[in-house]
Amino acid sequence: MKPKNLIFYFTVGLLNPLPLLAETVSVNYDNIKTLLESRSTRLEAQRLDVDASKIREGSLTRSFFPKLEVQASQETFKKGTLSQKTQPSYGVEASVNLYNGGKDQIESDIRGLNTQKKSFQYMRVTSEELLTARVLLSEILYTQEKIALLDSVIKINSQNSESALKRIRSGVATESDKMEFEIKAVNLKQDLEISKTQFKTQLDELKVLLNIDSAHQIRLPTELAHEHDFEVKMTHSHADHDLLAKEAEIQADMSSLVSKSAKRTWWPKLDAVAGLHQYNEREEDSPDAEQRNESYIGLRVSLSLPDGFESNKEAEAQAKESAAYRKLAEFQRKQAHSHVENEVMELKLLHNQVHDAEENIIRAEKYYKLTQSEYARGVKNSPDMLSAAEKIFEVKNKRLEILRDFNLKQAHVLSKINK
Repeated sequence: MKPKNLIFYFTVGLLNPLPLLAETVSVNYDNIKTLLESRSTRLEAQRLDVDASKIREGSLTRSFFPKLEVQASQETFKKGTLSQKTQPSYGVEASVNLYNGGKDQIESDIRGLNTQKKSFQYMRVTSEELLTARVLLSEILYTQEKIALLDSVIKINSQNSESALKRIRSGVATESDKMEFEIKAVNLKQDLEISKTQFKTQLDELKVLLNIDSAHQIRLPTELAHEHDFEVKMTHSHADHDLLAKEAEIQADMSSLVSKSAKRTWWPKLDAVAGLHQYNEREEDSPDAEQRNESYIGLRVSLSLPDGFESNKEAEAQAKESAAYRKLAEFQRKQAHSHVENEVMELKLLHNQVHDAEENIIRAEKYYKLTQSEYARGVKNSPDMLSAAEKIFEVKNKRLEILRDFNLKQAHVLSKINK
């Protein structure tokens, strides 16, 4: 290679490094969960939310930490007919919570439950994102195979068009015979272009979902397949599809604790307090600074009557919310169990239909060959050939649709049983 060419290619490589550095990420049904958990931006946000909730725990211990208040000022003032003065004022007070009606323990329990709830939310969001990813992968593989199928049908239509041209030249058919295939060729080309555009859009969505750089490539499975031993993957216990119900149950427990805490507003709060204050003459009349010095130590009991009356209503409302969440959990548990059972039954039906569709493909291909032979002998015409070719596309596409629906249904079940 000439030196000038070497310089040219080196320059192009520097200016366009992305294609050279682009990675290829393999995505399939077996590794998609691992990819999602390690790459997903949404799941990372959920993990941070769980971490934030964990940091808030331990409030019971912190509630007994001493509270220290310090204040200091330098004031210029004039009092009555006395001359203007500038004096400092300062003070410090320390207090320790001894008893708060048991509300500190309740708050600590609420924060612990909130962490549990956030953890279940993380599991639920993971399940939802995994469902989206599996559904998207199934749609992508279906579109990929549909593109290949349309390519093959376009070739068949082209061959039939050549056959029609031969018949026209031999005087067996008229010019309209070939136009049938030309019209079909335009329709097939349009379908192919739509499918290719859809394929690119779906791939872009998958890259966003899995947080894969747009410049990177995705390696997909070569075909849309199905598992014969799928029932093994469907094995589960009631606890596996209990995510939504557990969230509602935990929220019910939290509302119950909030109701309990609200009732404790009537209970007095007890603190140990100690303080030291130095006032200026604006605050105290004595001109002697030592006489304006104040120190104290003791116990302080406090009770807020207005808060007590309002808390009764809040306690009652939270109790109702707790009951509502328990009813919701009961409904969600029954609903999830019913959905899983019905979807597994539909999976079995779709699995059987896959094999029926494969047998239909054999019949359609045999029918096409017979029609092709009869067309060559002049027994059949162009509409017959078009119909026979369309049957091949229809039955093969029907099989792909069943395979896609099988994988979509399986994705729904796996999502509900937390797999």
